[in-house]
Amino acid sequence: MNRNITAAAAAGLFMATALAGPVQAQTVPEDLPFEVIIPDYAEDPEAALAVAARRNAWRETFERQDVEGMMSFYVPEIYSYDLMAAPEADGLKLAFDGEDIWRRNWVAFFDMFEDDLEVTIENLTVYQSGDIATVRGLTRLQGTMTSGQYVDMWSRETNVLRRIDGAWLVVHDHVSVPMDFATGQALTTLSPD
Repeated sequence: MNRNITAAAAAGLFMATALAGPVQAQTVPEDLPFEVIIPDYAEDPEAALAVAARRNAWRETFERQDVEGMMSFYVPEIYSYDLMAAPEADGLKLAFDGEDIWRRNWVAFFDMFEDDLEVTIENLTVYQSGDIATVRGLTRLQGTMTSGQYVDMWSRETNVLRRIDGAWLVVHDHVSVPMDFATGQALTTLSPD
């Protein structure tokens, strides 16, 4: 079985499910610290909640700054559009392509911060069909950089996951903030309030 999913297929799943009908907030199990929105048309609400639980495990691992733990959430051929540019030998690139550079990204990121990282997730919406799920939501990052600067910012995230041998793994990751085209500045002070 081919375990890869193309970006076009993921976008198609996202658009088809996003336009298919109303979205209904579900009751959140006690072990999740955020609300999960599951569309009424999700094939398997229990699978969608498993994806949300996986997202929460990702959040906890991130806060521990556990690089190897973070890698366990992704397929080896992970493709990511992260907030930071991907450093390659021939310069910066738009995307992280593969496990090696993705691991180096986590090492570099965690090295920039003290051990007080905190992540808040809001508006987590899980679209699920068979072994494919798309998750979107807002993520707040708070923490102190080793330079002493305190970071408090919201980003937008979309992840495409595939269930492989029973585990939901991220095959594509996208994190962004809006920008002001007039100034070319990233708008890192926006919040969902």
